[in-house]
Amino acid sequence: MLDLDFAFFNLRKQDRRGLIYRKSILDRLAPLFFSPRVEKLIHLDGLNSQGCNILLPLGPGNLRLLDAEKQENISQRSTEILEDYQLPAMAVDRLHKEQLRLLFPSLPLVFGDNFIKALASVFIREIHSRRGIKKVIITGETEYFPEFVAETAALGIPVSLQSTHPSRYEILAYHLLYEKGQAVSTSYLKPEKWERGELVLMFDPDMRQMAISSPRAFCIKFNDQVKGLSREMENHLAGNGIDPVLHNLAPILEISLLAKAGFFGSNAEQDNAREEEGRKFLLLQELGNQTGLWELFLDKAI
Repeated sequence: MLDLDFAFFNLRKQDRRGLIYRKSILDRLAPLFFSPRVEKLIHLDGLNSQGCNILLPLGPGNLRLLDAEKQENISQRSTEILEDYQLPAMAVDRLHKEQLRLLFPSLPLVFGDNFIKALASVFIREIHSRRGIKKVIITGETEYFPEFVAETAALGIPVSLQSTHPSRYEILAYHLLYEKGQAVSTSYLKPEKWERGELVLMFDPDMRQMAISSPRAFCIKFNDQVKGLSREMENHLAGNGIDPVLHNLAPILEISLLAKAGFFGSNAEQDNAREEEGRKFLLLQELGNQTGLWELFLDKAI
C-alpha cells in the first residue's frame, strides 16, 4: 500500500448529459459505474508530499439527482478509500463546499480557507516590510472573518472593510476600534478612491466584484478561479492533471501542510496544532514558514 499524506476529492466540472443520466436510470447505474475512485496520484515535489485524487465521475448536478441511499454509498466508498490509505481527513474542491459537507457529514474536510487567510497574511507582512502599507482594504470575507481582521489590524496598519453593504461590518469595526484600540473602519466600496500605498485583498466570490481593479492600489484576488499566485505550485497541479486554480490549490496545500506537521496523527504535534478554529490560519502561516512554502508565492508580493 502506498504511503500517502493526503487525499483530494473532486467532481467532474460539467454534468454528464444524456438519457442514462436521468434520475431513474442514474440511481441504478451509480453504484456500478459512477463510484468514487482513485484516479491518480498527486506529487507536490516542493513540499515532498504525495497524495491521491479521489474522483467522483459525475458533475454536481448529477450528484444532486441521486437519492439519499446512493449518496450514502458514495460517502461510504470514499471513506473506505481513506481507511485503505490510513488517511483520517480529506481535502475537497472549494466550489462544492455546501454540497460536500452534506455528503460527508462526519468526515473531517479541508476546504482551504485557512490556507487562503494565511497566504493573505504573509502577503501583507511581506509587502509592508518591503514597501510599507498605508492601509489594508478588505472586500468580501472568509470563514472566521473577525479573527482575520483582528490579526491584520494588530500589525498596526489601518484596515478598511469595504462593501456594498458596509453596515453589516459596523459592529465588528466598533468592537475592534473602541474595545481593542485597533484602527478598523467601514465604508462603501469605492475602487476609484483607492490610492498608491494601499493594499487591497479581495475575498468576495462574486466574479463581478473580482473584475474590479485599480491603477494605483496593489490588489490581490483570492476568488476560487484565480491563477498566478504561485506558478511553481500551479505547475505541480497541472502536471498531475488537476486544474491549477485556487479552489483546488488551497485545500490541497492546506491538508498537505497539516499532514506533514502531524496534525492528523497521534504524536506530540497534535497538541501543538489544536488552535481554536478562528486562529488556525496562524498555524498554517507558521507551517508555511517552516517548510519554505511561502517563498514560492512571494514573487507575487514583490
